[in-house]
Amino acid sequence: MNLSVKWPLDRFPYLQHPDSRPFGPGLASGSYVFVQAEDGRIWVLVETEGHLHPKVLGEAKPALAAGGVQVGIGGVVLEIDNFSGTFQFDAGVLPGVLRALQSQGGQVSSTREVGFDHD
Repeated sequence: MNLSVKWPLDRFPYLQHPDSRPFGPGLASGSYVFVQAEDGRIWVLVETEGHLHPKVLGEAKPALAAGGVQVGIGGVVLEIDNFSGTFQFDAGVLPGVLRALQSQGGQVSSTREVGFDHD
């Protein structure tokens, strides 16, 4: 498991997007970008446009992981990936992301049922 932080390649100090929030079971179903903060918490933002990863935490903060997450009804994690041009983590971060999502209330019955989409 990769626990080292990466600084965003785009070091502009964007403000944190006002809709960025910690992942939780009350999240509406849909596609989100995520960034895992240094404290291990996963923050998400609805995927509405490109280049959102540096705005999830804002202020050019480093991350433990970044990518996308597909959420189903009731906070069920359907798929996670490591696609982020801003942070460029390898797929080795995905198991830790899945554990963090579960610790924040995400429902996952088995890692075999979650689609891991990566390089």
